[in-house]
Amino acid sequence: MSGRHHSVGVMGRQPDVLTRMGEADVEALERGYAALNRGDVSVVLDLLDPDIEWREPGWSPDAGTHRGRDSFERFVRGWLESFDGFRVEPELIVQRGDRLVAVVRQTGAGRSSSVQVETRLAHVWTVSNGKAVRREAVTEPEAALNDGG
Repeated sequence: MSGRHHSVGVMGRQPDVLTRMGEADVEALERGYAALNRGDVSVVLDLLDPDIEWREPGWSPDAGTHRGRDSFERFVRGWLESFDGFRVEPELIVQRGDRLVAVVRQTGAGRSSSVQVETRLAHVWTVSNGKAVRREAVTEPEAALNDGG
């Protein structure tokens, strides 16, 4: 496990107490972000349910609700191909019931423009049987932390 501290809140428990399942899910999510940052999309895809539902906010070119691991792969590869040094760095991962909220900072430089971009948002993940079945990008990380998405 990395040196990052995970504040994990489960109803009726102390914030730093993780269920065994929650700890495994957090570690898998960390592995997924690390793999993405290395450009190893296959590791990311292995963590997803084949029928994953994923949502992007209104400002995104991919705004709306989408389904399937294949469409998620096209989405991720599109970002990796559009930006040099594209990274998604988790600042905090918090368990909220059956969801994991990852507050992330996305950075990169436009491949054609060289313009540096940076945004902070939350990814709200729902995990079932060790696979991500839902992922929603939320533009207000604090709102996602308060209500789990």
